[in-house]
Amino acid sequence: MMHETWFGEDSGAPSLGFLHVPDGGARGGVVICPPLGYEQVLGYRGMRLLSQELEAAGVASLRFDYRGEGDAAGDTAQPGALPGWLASIEDAVGFLRASGIEHVVLAGLAAGGLLAAEAARRLGSAGAPVDGVVLWDTPLGGRRFLRKQRSLFDLTVGEPATDPERITLLSLTLHPRAAEDLEALELAPLPVPTLALVRREEAGAPAHERLAAGLPEGSSFVPIDGQAEWLEAASALAVLPVPAIRTIVSWVDALLPADPAPVRPRLRTEAVVAEAPDGTPIVERLRRVGEQELFVIETARADVDPDDAATGVVVLQPGAAEHRVGPGRFQVIAARELAAQGLRAVRFDRRVTGDSTPVRVGEPNLIFAEEWTEDLDAVVPELTRGAPTAHVGLCSGAWVAARIADRHPPRLTILLSPTYFKLRGLPAGGYSELAALDQAGRIPFRDLKARIRGLAPGWAWRIGARLQLFHDPETLLGRASAPGGTLALMLTPEDSENFAHHRGPQAIARLRKRGADLRVTPYPFGDHSLFGAQVRAAMLRDVLALTAELLPSGVREPSRIPS
Repeated sequence: MMHETWFGEDSGAPSLGFLHVPDGGARGGVVICPPLGYEQVLGYRGMRLLSQELEAAGVASLRFDYRGEGDAAGDTAQPGALPGWLASIEDAVGFLRASGIEHVVLAGLAAGGLLAAEAARRLGSAGAPVDGVVLWDTPLGGRRFLRKQRSLFDLTVGEPATDPERITLLSLTLHPRAAEDLEALELAPLPVPTLALVRREEAGAPAHERLAAGLPEGSSFVPIDGQAEWLEAASALAVLPVPAIRTIVSWVDALLPADPAPVRPRLRTEAVVAEAPDGTPIVERLRRVGEQELFVIETARADVDPDDAATGVVVLQPGAAEHRVGPGRFQVIAARELAAQGLRAVRFDRRVTGDSTPVRVGEPNLIFAEEWTEDLDAVVPELTRGAPTAHVGLCSGAWVAARIADRHPPRLTILLSPTYFKLRGLPAGGYSELAALDQAGRIPFRDLKARIRGLAPGWAWRIGARLQLFHDPETLLGRASAPGGTLALMLTPEDSENFAHHRGPQAIARLRKRGADLRVTPYPFGDHSLFGAQVRAAMLRDVLALTAELLPSGVREPSRIPS
């Protein structure tokens, strides 16, 4: 059984964790130390699958976010980020042990393996050693990790550095001091049994051979396949590394004792995660909503009544096949900034993402699928409770935000980097098939459609769009432009080009003539996926300005009694 809970509050920096407990108790527990940056996003469902497989083997596990990462409190871009990450691991170990789990293994994925190894050393020195460590596709050192991440960022975004106090990588921002601390980490044999899973093409390198030779008794060095297809693919095309996961489960199963012990965790569904500028605590509450029991996090100031239907609510949608956090924690940071304004913010996982539904190997994702819209359609009434609402979505989340605005007219809809303007959704898994064909250059009739698109007069274009032959922004935006509501589009250069290619400016002009309140903000910089820090900051600023203008705050002004 899986339990969501906050832990680490006693240290002043709560982390969100997901505790998997087998029926009848646990023979031990595994603390799953996630990667850093975008690898944490790509690896999320695979780590949940590992937890499920461990649970089936009678082993508990705890998945969590480091301080300043994911849903946890704090900001990674601080000089002391590395000590904070290590403290999060120690908090996770302490949480398992306080729950009755005596035997604990650390399992670190990618850069999380470097952190797990360092935490294991520190726990051993403090007299609280762990039973074993799993190094899963772990780089040989922090310097190599950062070199690779810098190269990926330059290739993907290429944004020039503008802040000497912040190093921007894919979904990870570091203070230069934290980067130096991370670079100093080197992978070396540990004094406890260790499972080292190394990519097959790297296993024969001298450095890995030295690592294998230095492993203590009870350890294993195993070449594995499938990591690139999982952690280096687009989220829509990622393939879970099932054989590697089963290797981990088998090794942990053999390491831990046979007899289970009762597990009695102290679960917390509410935590203070930040502070408003006036010092008011910002609280996040964990919920399950709807028939599918979708996982939801509600964020609000402590002095705002969560049941007040007069307080504005903002529903945040991520993009692609990603969970509720968003690129560079965009959704998390936005939720807490919106709460500081006196609004309620909601982020959640649709089916087949994050923590709403169990992982089933081979399951199709729901990018641009009707099921995503159905999930939101089912939960919006319960989440908003009739309050003035804004929907904010990125890319495929923007499409869903527009679709739901048609069904439940909000006061404000904000589409970040929208690209898909048809009303009809794709079948489950359909986007992955199209993305694979696109990568192979095999999209059917692409050149023919492009020629027709370029020659078709406006009336023929609009008829073709109604028949779902073309993307006409007027089709989707017209349905999302509720009377009395505002629809805002925020476009990076790539998205502006795509919007113009589909005759978006002409669609905006026609809709404005019919009285729609449409606001379009083109940015002269930024990447579509919002990996760049500049464009994330600019869009967040504009989202906050629009919501402050159009949604009522739940913060009540103190009464002023005339003197």
